Order: sequence, then structure tokens, then C-alpha cells
Amino acid sequence: MIRFGIVGAGAIAQKFATDIIKSKNAVVTAVASRTFKKADEFKERFHLDYAFGSYKEMAQSDVIDAVYIATPHNFHMEQAILFLNHGKHVLVEKPISVNIHELKEMILAAKNNNRLLMEGMWTSFLPVTKFVKDIVESKQFGEIKEMNFEFGFDLISDYDEKRRLLNPHLAGGSLLDIGVYPISSVLHYMDSEVFHIDANALFHTTGVDTDCDIIITFENGVKANLKSSISKPTKRQGVITFENHEIVIPNFWSGEKCFIDGVKHDFPFKAGGFEYQIDAFAETIQNGLTENDIMRFDKSITTIEVMDKIRDIIGLKYPFE
Repeated sequence: MIRFGIVGAGAIAQKFATDIIKSKNAVVTAVASRTFKKADEFKERFHLDYAFGSYKEMAQSDVIDAVYIATPHNFHMEQAILFLNHGKHVLVEKPISVNIHELKEMILAAKNNNRLLMEGMWTSFLPVTKFVKDIVESKQFGEIKEMNFEFGFDLISDYDEKRRLLNPHLAGGSLLDIGVYPISSVLHYMDSEVFHIDANALFHTTGVDTDCDIIITFENGVKANLKSSISKPTKRQGVITFENHEIVIPNFWSGEKCFIDGVKHDFPFKAGGFEYQIDAFAETIQNGLTENDIMRFDKSITTIEVMDKIRDIIGLKYPFE
């Protein structure tokens, strides 16, 4: 049984602590936050054994084997390296890093310490994703002709500009927060290199993007049309058009169903969806491996490189870079 510590005590940390209950080979034993009070409250709520008021203190402890990092994007690199250097395996909430420089530093630390580092892109581990991926690889529907993935909500009406989503010092904006989902998804399904990227964006007064429209053209000629928005709702679905059929995945990032030419196929979760990536992460450790075969380093690298290129195109750079 892999013993997890959770880094951070916000909403995403709470989802992890809830969904891990359905994991067959992992458990949460500890939580660390910037204040002991917040960590202790989290500990009591989820009936954990230990609470830490500093990340370093938990990293130095022997009560965990691995951590799930659930803090804002700009803290991922520093915290991942801290725990890797203390011999802990590290699962990092998406995006794994802000830019490719950070990711390379994290991978180096993982290799130097012979520990597993994995991006927590839970979408890639969902049953519906596996089902669609198998169809893509079998080519039973023919080749992919086009992909359209949209993810958008109105998240910023009456929103405090100092909070994470609109704060450039916390790597806010739609691209890194939710744009990573459509980008990672099309890269997961497409067995072809990225050839060209077009992008345009709308910006908030704080300097982060609120909306981003992206076209990724692959070397095989397939185009992926992607949208991310934190200012307005979009269709929130993924559509893959093949030579012979079409698959629609509603709420593709957290999907429990898909439609093939209008016919529904259900893939209900055991819990809230995180349990699949948690089990995959734990099994990778138990198998003595330091890289997961679904969420390999090269996949995370490509995703971050694509987002770096998009940010270059739209002119988005964070103050700490």
C-alpha cells in the first residue's frame, strides 16, 4: 500500500483525498499546508494520521512514500524537487510545470533520486479515454480527419483579481488552468508530431489570458481546433471525426460516457475519477518503475512545449519567468 502525503489543502486536494478511498493500492496518511491550522483541519476532516505545518517537515518524515502536489502551478517545480530529493515519489497536479525549463529540472531530480515523477493528468487514465484510445489505435474507424476540443466556464465573474485564476504571479489564466486539458487530450490521441500552431487570446487587465483559441496542425495533416475560456461557457466536449465514424465525448476531461454516431456508451467512475490515475501511479511504484507508460516524460514534455509555444504566440509571460 502506497502511503500518500498531500501538498496543499484546497479544493483539488480535497477531491484527491475523497477519491483515493476507492483506490485498491494507495492511502492518504498525511497532509501539509502553509499553516498547521489549515493542515490540521484537513487532517480531521479526512481522518488522516498526520498534519504538517511545513512542506519540508513532511518531506523529511518517514510516514509517507509519495506525495500529491495540489498547489498553484508556480510552486510545482520547487515542491516536486524538495520531495524527490527526500526520496519521495511525486504525482503533480496538471500542468506539471509552468514551462519546459522547470519540467526538465524536475525530471533531472527524479532521475537523480530514482523516484517516480508523474503529471496528474487524470483524463488520460479514465475508462472512456482508454476506450476511445483503443479505437484510435485499432484504426477500426479509419484515420482521424479532425479533432475539436472545447473547455470553458464563466469562472471569473465577481472574482477577486488576487486569486489564482487571474493572478499572473500564480501562473493564472485559461491556458495553463484548463487549456492544458484539450491540448493534452489531442496529443494523447494523435500519433503524429506537431507541425504548426496558430493561436490567439483575450486578456484580463491583470495580464493573464481569459480565452484562448488554438489550431494545432499535425505532420499528417490533421487539424485540432481547441478552445479554453474562464470568462464564458463553451460546448465542453471533445469531438473526433474519423474517416467512417464520429466520437463525441461530453465533458471529455472528466467524461463518463461517449457517443459513437449518436449511440451512447457509458463508463461510470468508481469514485470521482481520480482513482484511476492514483492506482496507475501506485502500480508503477510497486512494479519498480520510475516512469509511467501512459503519462510518460515525453508526453508531458510535448504538452508543456506546445503551451510554451502558444504563450510565445499570444505574448503571455509570467513575472517570475
